[in-house]
Amino acid sequence: MLKRFSKVDLTTGPTFRSMILFSMPIILQGSLQIAYNLVDRFWVGKLGKEAMAAVSVGFPVMFFMISLVIGIAIGAGIMIAQYRGAGQRPMVNLTARNFLVFGGLVVIGISILMHIGTEWILALLDTPQDFFADATIYLKWIFSGLIFFFIYNGVTGIFRGLGDSVKPVIVALISTGLNIVLDPIFIFGLGPIPAYGVEGAAIATVLANLIGAGIILGLLAREREWVDLSFSGFKFDLGIIRTMLRLGLPTTVTMMIVSSSIMVVMRFVNGLGTAAVAAYGIGIVLDSLIMMPAQSFSVSMSTIAGQNIGAGKPERISLFLRDTMFVSVGIAVTCGLFLWLNTEWLAHVFQPDPADFDVVYPLLKIYIQIMIVRYLMMAMFFPILGTIRGAGDVMASMFLVLFTQLLIRVPVVIWLTPIMGFKGIAISLAVSTIFGFSIVSIYYLTGRWKRKGIVMKTGAPVVHESEPE
Repeated sequence: MLKRFSKVDLTTGPTFRSMILFSMPIILQGSLQIAYNLVDRFWVGKLGKEAMAAVSVGFPVMFFMISLVIGIAIGAGIMIAQYRGAGQRPMVNLTARNFLVFGGLVVIGISILMHIGTEWILALLDTPQDFFADATIYLKWIFSGLIFFFIYNGVTGIFRGLGDSVKPVIVALISTGLNIVLDPIFIFGLGPIPAYGVEGAAIATVLANLIGAGIILGLLAREREWVDLSFSGFKFDLGIIRTMLRLGLPTTVTMMIVSSSIMVVMRFVNGLGTAAVAAYGIGIVLDSLIMMPAQSFSVSMSTIAGQNIGAGKPERISLFLRDTMFVSVGIAVTCGLFLWLNTEWLAHVFQPDPADFDVVYPLLKIYIQIMIVRYLMMAMFFPILGTIRGAGDVMASMFLVLFTQLLIRVPVVIWLTPIMGFKGIAISLAVSTIFGFSIVSIYYLTGRWKRKGIVMKTGAPVVHESEPE
């Protein structure tokens, strides 16, 4: 049964069946992460709205931090998928090894800098003093464990580029399950373990990522068909690293733009008070529940586009995208209606204290009502963007996001928040998404992205300087 999912040939056969078999494990892995986030917010919510706000304010900071390194991982994933599609095992191996070593060194450096500058970052976001200390200690723990997050997600990207989406799910199941168990233990204490409160949520996350990183790295070490992690005779290949950066840096810039716009939004939310920060934090988690399938389909479409470009079969990509968007929209509509009809119950779950509920629920209700349209747009936006990026057209995706985030979202939030308060925050997110979907759709229809691959139809690499010895 597992072999059916882990050995999916994306370059031949029926597109719908291949899409389902390859995407479902990715969606399952995303679901596990969402399950953890929901449980995490559930336990933290029992500490009060200040604790919820402390964890919530850290989200845009963590997103910004991750964006500094995740682009390298996406660049490596694009290369591995295209080399895999072209059947070039030496180039897959060379890319994977250079990615892990180079990326790991970059992550360690960034982790140290972010740990030192935590207080300054939170002050820049105008974080209220009533949860500033909790937010600081929470983020310092997360920054300290960034290397484990990189290994876990980096190796996951390698497996996906190879067309194996099952092994990452197995590791995610272990890691997420462990995180869910450790969360209440470190937050509230158990036996010799004291109650750490908000800090405990971060400790549980770091420990789970550490174990997950060790397991998935061990699985990759056993993957001899395409990747050899013995590192015997390893040396940096500047051609590989340059290509990785050329493909990855635009994605890094893209994610930094997104995270910067999120931090601008967060600063305005902070100015509306603790209740607004708590409602926004709950809204973000619920957003991720709805958008996770679309983001998972974006990941799968990136691999699908990369492998079919590498195999010289770009005509299959539009068929895959059609099937993917059909499923993605159906999921978004179903989940969106569920949130809309159960907002009050969800507010009670995350803010059980009656006093906290009374101030958080009205804001969360406004947020969800406005987000319904955004969920539908995102269900189509992410698969299209993943297709363009997987084909190697990373510059286009960067400029598309640049326009959406900086020229639409930020001006609208600056304009509407002083006039409409929390409602202006939600409207700015919805409006920018509608514009983003319209622009990315138009660009996709031009077909220019099909000519951006790093591997020719013959399977010969377009850009690299040396072959492995």
